Amino acid sequence: MVYRGFILLFAVTLLATLWATFNKPQWGKTFGYKTLEGVVINRTYNKVYLLTEKGEIYRFYAKGGIFPQDWVRLEGTVRGSLVKPRKVEVERGLLQRFRVKVHQTLKGRFLKTAKTPFEKKLGSALLLGENWFSRKEKKKLSLIGIYHLVVISGMHYALLFGFFFLFPVRFKLRYYLALGFLSFFTFLVLFPKAPAYRAFISFALFLVAKIWERPYSPLKALLLAYSLSLLLFPHWLYSVGFWLSYLASLGLILYYRSDRTPEENFLRNFFGNLFGLEATLVVLAVITPLIAYYFHFFSFGSFLYGWVFTVLTEFFLLVGLLNAVTLWSFPPFVEAQHILANAFEVLFEKVPEKVYIPLSPFPFWVAVVLVITTLGVLIFVKKKKWVYLTLLLLFEVLFFHYRNHL
Repeated sequence: MVYRGFILLFAVTLLATLWATFNKPQWGKTFGYKTLEGVVINRTYNKVYLLTEKGEIYRFYAKGGIFPQDWVRLEGTVRGSLVKPRKVEVERGLLQRFRVKVHQTLKGRFLKTAKTPFEKKLGSALLLGENWFSRKEKKKLSLIGIYHLVVISGMHYALLFGFFFLFPVRFKLRYYLALGFLSFFTFLVLFPKAPAYRAFISFALFLVAKIWERPYSPLKALLLAYSLSLLLFPHWLYSVGFWLSYLASLGLILYYRSDRTPEENFLRNFFGNLFGLEATLVVLAVITPLIAYYFHFFSFGSFLYGWVFTVLTEFFLLVGLLNAVTLWSFPPFVEAQHILANAFEVLFEKVPEKVYIPLSPFPFWVAVVLVITTLGVLIFVKKKKWVYLTLLLLFEVLFFHYRNHL
């Protein structure tokens, strides 16, 4: 019966992958004055990305009032994939209208409590899923190995989930409260993002299993999250962040082999085992081949000071959410938010950027082979996996750094 469930899930996973493959988006290649219709799939600063019904992606600039998942009708001059709009019409369904209203309300409440520009950027990223960091700041976040901390993902969901264990109520009621809040946070505060949706589905299935007193399989939850994500948003298959998120989760599942979510395992390890170095090693061993292929560097920052930035990030998330969702501003919490944001900013400015080594370009198939090799170690090696993962990670870094000199 167990194997039958996995076989069914693997079949659904394969169908979802094929669906995403057949719906691969292409950059628009149109010229002249055109009328385009489609859904907004992303927004970076004032740059908006539109996915049309024909599966073409176009870019245009807009000052405000347009959000991911808005349906947009666009008229303007098109040059390739860039549109210079003359007329923009936005349509929203009931859920999208409600989501935009909630999102903007909480954003307004948070911005009233934030003092500095950096605090506003940090809070917008952690509480609202909006990344307003400058290119220079994004580059440094990546080079020092902490960019993932300002992207809402499973680790943040694990902390929010753990917060509900502080409530003096029965366990099942805690599960209901946690499920309700995480649903509200995912669908009415955030706009669709692959890491957040993956984490939500994993935790939602975990909570439902606890409520119904049924066994929970993190691997099945991951496969289901993968399938649902691609069926709803097939273009995510071609996102680097999508693959980094799922591979990191798969690595944690195979390493710990428990009935907890991968995020919960990471958080338990983070606060209870060598400052999270073991979990960090597992994640980096799995995702480094892709990072090396796409970004051509390896950062030691996650090992050096990832722990302190993680602590600041998680506490800021809790305090910031309390300040945003409550109808009053409790001065001690507001002051704590300022202190945490200031500490993050000061450390971010002071830590050296050059804690990385450049890596030489290499074929994509090499990255695939290395990822499969790492997963094979996690599956088949029974003892001292961390030793093999360390050796494999060192080999990858040294080989790609020195391969041009060989």
